[in-house]
Amino acid sequence: MSNDKKHGSIVHLGAGALSGVTSCVLLQPFDLLKTRIQQSHTHTAVTHGKGSVLRAAKAVVAGEGIRGLWRGTVPSLLRNAPGTSLYFYFLSHTKSLCLSAERRISKDPTITKLSATSNMMVGASSRAFAGFLLMPGTVLKVKYESSLYRYAGIGDALRGIWRAGGMRGFFVGAVPTAIRDAPYAGLYMLLYESIKHRERSAAESRGVALPEATVTMVAGVMAGLAASYMTQPFDMVKTRMQLRPLEYTSVVQSFVKIFKEESVIGFFRGISLRVLRKGVQASLVFTLYEWVLRTNSQSKATPSATLKA
Repeated sequence: MSNDKKHGSIVHLGAGALSGVTSCVLLQPFDLLKTRIQQSHTHTAVTHGKGSVLRAAKAVVAGEGIRGLWRGTVPSLLRNAPGTSLYFYFLSHTKSLCLSAERRISKDPTITKLSATSNMMVGASSRAFAGFLLMPGTVLKVKYESSLYRYAGIGDALRGIWRAGGMRGFFVGAVPTAIRDAPYAGLYMLLYESIKHRERSAAESRGVALPEATVTMVAGVMAGLAASYMTQPFDMVKTRMQLRPLEYTSVVQSFVKIFKEESVIGFFRGISLRVLRKGVQASLVFTLYEWVLRTNSQSKATPSATLKA
C-alpha cells in the first residue's frame, strides 16, 4: 500500500473514531432510555403508557441518579468508536471501488459521483460488514443499558454473557441487526447524497452559497429521520432477542410474538428516541467526519483521497 493510501486510510479511521466518540457521549441517554422502553414486553405496559419516555427517564434518575442516564457509555464507546471508524473506512474504499467500476462500465473517466443505486449498495454493505465485526460490542452495550442485568463492570458483563451462551451469546440478534443496519445505511446514503445535491442546486439557483457544514447537517438529520422510521421494527426485534434470548429465539418467532402480544404498535416502542438520536447522530457524525476530511485536504498540497459527495 502506498504512503498516500496509508495516510488516507488513517484519516478515514481517525475521522470516523472522532465522530463516533463525540456522538456516543452526547447521545447516550437517548440510547439508554430507548433500551429501557423496549425491554418491557407486556400489553399493560403498552396500553397504560408505562413505556413513556418521561416515565422511563424519571425511573432511571430516581433509582440511579443523573449519572444513570449515561450508564453503558463505556460499552457504547467500545462498540461505536471502532464501529463508526470501520464503517467510514469501508465506506471510503467501497466508494472508490464502485466509482472505478462505474467509470470502466460507462467508459467515462470524468465521473466523480456514484449513482443512487451504487450509493445505496455502498452504504448497506459497509454498515453490514462493520456491524457484524462489532456484534459482540452491540450485545454488551444493550445488556449493560438494560435494567434486566446488573453487572459490576465490563469484565463481569463479559463473563455473564459467556456463561449464559458461550461465544454464540455474543452474536445473539446478529440477523435482525444486519437486516436493520444494512437497509438503514443503504437508505441513509441514498437520501443523504440526494438531499445534499438538492440543497446545493436550490442554493445555486438563488445565487446563495450555503456553508458545507449546513448542507451536511440538514441532509444528515433528514436522511437519519426517514431511514430510522423505515427500519424501526427490526431494531425492536434485535433488542428483544438480545435481552430475552429464551423468549425471543428467532427473527420470525420474535416478529410473531411481538405482533400477537403488542400489535403493530409494539414494533414502534421507543421510536421517538431512536428517530431523534439517529437524526442528530447521523448529522453530527457526517458533519464532523467530512469536516476532518476537508481540513486534512486543505492542509495538504495534493487532493484528499476521499471522494467528494
